Amino acid sequence: MGQNTFTNPETGIKYVAVGDSYTIGVGVTEDERWPNILTNHLKKEGINVHFVANFAVSGYTVKDVIELELREVEKIRPDFVTVLIGANDNFGQKETGTYRQELRELLDKLQPMVTNPKNIVLITIPDYSKSPVARLYQKEDMLKLIKQYNKIIKEEGEKRGLTIADIFPMSQTMTNDTDYVSDGLHPSTQSYVKWEKIIFPVVFDLLKTKFPYQK
Repeated sequence: MGQNTFTNPETGIKYVAVGDSYTIGVGVTEDERWPNILTNHLKKEGINVHFVANFAVSGYTVKDVIELELREVEKIRPDFVTVLIGANDNFGQKETGTYRQELRELLDKLQPMVTNPKNIVLITIPDYSKSPVARLYQKEDMLKLIKQYNKIIKEEGEKRGLTIADIFPMSQTMTNDTDYVSDGLHPSTQSYVKWEKIIFPVVFDLLKTKFPYQK
């Protein structure tokens, strides 16, 4: 795109990621995490974005994000945020009504922290039941509950006019050992690359319409 860039302040669009192990990228290097891949891709396409922080922590639930990650987000006041959270709530079989209530609380608190409250992309929970380790648990209705959580994510996002990146369908194809790191649970580098291919166009379309185009 040559010299053309989408810019906000001189430092670029301040991007922050919140979530759990799927966002912090357990088992892969920092540059192999999907938010880092996304940032580099956006820059190549002329989006002046600065990845300020990845606050995701392995094992975190929605409540953990609310109580521990959002206080850090508030300090930054980012221009753009990605949210991928709920897998640990889901694995613990938290009731769907509780998950919905807590996701609402998270978004109620997060939106005022972002310079534009619509600049949040919600990402669906992947089908972790396909992973080698999760298959061993054989928890009753695991896949059904993941689908119910993702329905909630979509509904709550749409109510607020937020953008959704749906990685769930693609994640259902992750059935090979090479799709996961050595722990048999977390995605491998090649899987994060596949996730990013779905997330990127959604984020690109959002940012290119929300930030001025300049030569």
